[in-house]
Amino acid sequence: MSLTLRHLNDDTSWLIIYDNFKILLDPWLFGSQIDYFHYFSRQEHAIQPSIQNITRDLNIEIDAIIISHEFTDHCHEETLRSLSSTIPIYATTNAAKRIRRWNYFQYVYTIPILNNQSQLNIFDRIRVGYIEEKGFLSLPSLHGATCISFLIDNQQWHSLLYIPHGCEQTSICEWFNKQSNVNICILLQGFDRVFNPIWLGGLLNYGCNQAAKLAIALKVKHWIGTHDENKIASGLVSLFLKRHNYTIDDAKLELEKYKDETIIPNLHHIQNGNSITIDLTE
Repeated sequence: MSLTLRHLNDDTSWLIIYDNFKILLDPWLFGSQIDYFHYFSRQEHAIQPSIQNITRDLNIEIDAIIISHEFTDHCHEETLRSLSSTIPIYATTNAAKRIRRWNYFQYVYTIPILNNQSQLNIFDRIRVGYIEEKGFLSLPSLHGATCISFLIDNQQWHSLLYIPHGCEQTSICEWFNKQSNVNICILLQGFDRVFNPIWLGGLLNYGCNQAAKLAIALKVKHWIGTHDENKIASGLVSLFLKRHNYTIDDAKLELEKYKDETIIPNLHHIQNGNSITIDLTE
């Protein structure tokens, strides 16, 4: 069975297709995103998304929506309201609360925390859960992993870990080591390291060094970059935000450090509008 991922913008909006079931992940396809107030943090896409209207541009019907975080570059109200209100939406705890306040979507389900719950079925062969980062100074609503799992031949679950900001390896491995029927085959995590002063959240995106270590530890077969768009920013946060840009070549160099120890995962940078299809049985 194959899994197709289509990058809908230059940031972190994806269309995931498995067995003709279509999932929209963190869609932000037009307009700006504002956190709290526009003078605090406002961002716009530097590159126009390849898709701005799902029905018009793709001529498909979405079966489910997954929202990984409550922040508006992931949970973008204008984009979501442009979609049918009857599409079931699966969102992490804070994002689900935010979406319910809109009183728009008819079916809003909270993604369970996998540290103490099981994954939630969204289709007969697809399920989802969220792994929170643990730690005294951790920000679990920011740093964590959305785990989307796909059942192959009614036997083995093959999982995609979506980690747009980062998550400590120990938190993920603690959950993964308890699983007897899960194979993590895809890591969807960016290359760039992004950070603020500690009073504005500190380290936001962990970058390719940490992602490479995680990819090796989990023995993933594919690492796909995401959430690395250099967006047009304004407001207070933009005065302090720092970004260290890393390319796919930089990520390859990080992986090369482990070439004598284990199999190196395939590394992919999927451009805005492009797709990749992965055979989950390989």
